[in-house]
Amino acid sequence: MAEEVTEQAAEVEENLAENEEKTSKKGRKGLLKRLLTPKALAILVGLSILAHGVAFAVTRTGGSSASEDLGTEISLGEFRFEANPAEAGPISSAWFTLHIALLEHVDSAARDKLKARKFRVKQGIEELLRQAHGGDFDDPNLGELKRQLQEQVNETLGMRAIADVVITDLEITPRSQEEAVESASAAEKVPWKEEQPPS
Repeated sequence: MAEEVTEQAAEVEENLAENEEKTSKKGRKGLLKRLLTPKALAILVGLSILAHGVAFAVTRTGGSSASEDLGTEISLGEFRFEANPAEAGPISSAWFTLHIALLEHVDSAARDKLKARKFRVKQGIEELLRQAHGGDFDDPNLGELKRQLQEQVNETLGMRAIADVVITDLEITPRSQEEAVESASAAEKVPWKEEQPPS
């Protein structure tokens, strides 16, 4: 008799488990049917597009971009450009004050490196100006010169730290008539002696 009772109890438990499983499947199917209606799908797609749009906008405005992520400006000092006398061009020399704006996310690290390498930074800028041409100062925005200065300072610091280069107090000295004639004639002169073929 005890065996019969245990068998019946086992059967009842099996039946309960089967019924529970059937009802949970029906419940899941009913939930899926309710979620997969055209109206519900349209709402889910709309919410997904909205969420992606917000995430995109946040990354675009909150992300660091070199032109918009400006930190404070630092003055690097005054610099002078002297044109090569043999180079033809309208500019003889130029004086200017150089400032840089650091990227915000590397501001403190860049400041530390600037303090530690200030003489190397200055030397690199002076070397760049010795290789520059008078034509670099013809552009009203000085775009190419600023780009070269930015690359030079970033290279010396060993990191991408400069967001913008600002040149102020620019004074350009044009070539005089005599200097222009001398530079044109110097450019035409051949710096080596050409050999004449034997006759």
